[in-house]
Amino acid sequence: MGLFDNVLGSILGGGANGGKGIDYVAIMQWVQQQGGLQAILDKFRQGQFGDVVGSWLGNGENQQISGDHVQQVLGSDAINQLAEKLGIDPAQASSTIAQFLPTVTDAASPNGEVQQDSNELGDMVGKLFK
Repeated sequence: MGLFDNVLGSILGGGANGGKGIDYVAIMQWVQQQGGLQAILDKFRQGQFGDVVGSWLGNGENQQISGDHVQQVLGSDAINQLAEKLGIDPAQASSTIAQFLPTVTDAASPNGEVQQDSNELGDMVGKLFK
């Protein structure tokens, strides 16, 4: 579990939300409601962000995306669902996903592909925060 501790520690250490803790279990549940990590990545690929997704899957540095890009690709309905789940405004939800996706995708794809059993990532995140 050391890898996931490091991954989540780097995300949590970002302080993007003014120091308040972010409910990563709720985010992972939302990811599953969207069809899972692979489905979200497919949406980004279809939304002209294939090179960005490739950087997350590869061994090099992860390219960043903005909250606006997240909103553009995933749509306002999905972002509003997440915002409601987290109790934050949609702009904050988009920004949170923009920080969360590259790191989690990188961790879930040690061989350059999201593991078929990507639900394990959600399970591990859930166990870390129980």
